[in-house]
Formats: sequence, C-alpha cells, structure tokens
Amino acid sequence: MEKNQKNYYTHARPDLLGLVPKTAKKILDVGCGEGVLGKQLKQSNNDIEIMGVEINQKACETAKRNLNLAILGNIEKIDLPFKENYFDCVITGDVLEHLVDPWGTLNKLKPFLKEDGLIISSIPNIRYYKVLIRLFRGYWDYMDQGILDKTHLRFFSLINIKELFEEAGFKIKDIRRNMVSSRGFRILNYLSLNQLQEFLTYQYYIVAAKDSGLLLQKSKRQVIQF
Repeated sequence: MEKNQKNYYTHARPDLLGLVPKTAKKILDVGCGEGVLGKQLKQSNNDIEIMGVEINQKACETAKRNLNLAILGNIEKIDLPFKENYFDCVITGDVLEHLVDPWGTLNKLKPFLKEDGLIISSIPNIRYYKVLIRLFRGYWDYMDQGILDKTHLRFFSLINIKELFEEAGFKIKDIRRNMVSSRGFRILNYLSLNQLQEFLTYQYYIVAAKDSGLLLQKSKRQVIQF
C-alpha cells in the first residue's frame, strides 16, 4: 500500500462528513489518519471536541495538530483514556475490515458512546459484482487499495455487516450505499426494481445506535458448514 499511503491517510471523507449529526459535540474518529475529517468538522463548528486514534505514527503526528487529541496505537490493543458515555458519535471509516477482531472492537467502543449516541462506519462489500466476476474466473487478487486491499483481514456482505453490529448490541438506524457500476448495469438494476443493488454496491455506510435489548431478542442465523 506504500504508493497510495499518502492518499490513504490524507483522504477527505465527504461521504462520512454528511452522516455526522449536527448536534454531535464530542466525536471519536478511529483510524483518523491525519485528522482531515476532524479538521473539516471543527471548521464547521469550533465547539466540537474531536479525538482520534491512529496506528500510523507519521499520520498521527499530523492529526495532533488538527484534532483536540490524537492517540497513537492499534485500537484492538490500546486502552482508551475516556470516560464511559462520553462521545456523541464514534466514527470507524474503512477500519473494521482491517482488524483481527472487529466484533470485539465494536464491543470495546460501545461503552464510550452515549446512550443516544451514534456509531458511523463505512465497510466495503465483498459481494460487489467485479469481485464476483474475478472469482468466477478463478482470481482472488489482492491489491494496493479497494475491496481486495492487501491489508484487509475481514470481508463482509450486507447480512454479515448487519450481524456484526447486532451481535455487538447496536441497532442499525440507516444503511446507505456507494453504488459504482456501468450505465448498463444501472439500467438493469432500475428495470429489476433494485434487485441488483447489493451486487452494484461498492461500499456500505452504516449508522447505528446502542441497543442492548438486541442481545436478548436476536437469534443467530444458522450457518451451514461445508
């Protein structure tokens, strides 16, 4: 990922920016890079307090200048120095797929989110049609970026994303799609009344809230072993 590393850490995220509630005053950005998203949020409201966690040392040093606080470390291994129920919003933009245990990480972040707070995530879709086409042709080629980024450890379809959040005690409030396809596929999807939308979705955006009741209500989907 070296040749794209600079863009990776400095990338502006207008897609996530629009999902952050206007009322959020205390925000935690996990995988904040150089803090570009946080800087944009602070420019819109000087009263916002934004903390970040970043594993890349160079990016974290820059983030310290853009955010109220930037912590260097692996979110799966470090202890977070925050009070419980502190944040109005937690952001994990293109982070969960890089983790060994994204399920445990959501559980780890949950206590720091207020009862009425939101967690916002972006996660690539392994069911994207170009990935499936390559797989049918016999290829599973890791790349420097994208859905098959060589640093991705976990892969999710929509049902797995839903289960990821529900099992951690979150109720999904909104699901949005970044649909990327040729004009022909968009027409086919329109004619099929959106039956192809999951295959044309490059990335999902999830907005979820704490809901411990789901842990009692949700029965696990049976997975057939083969």
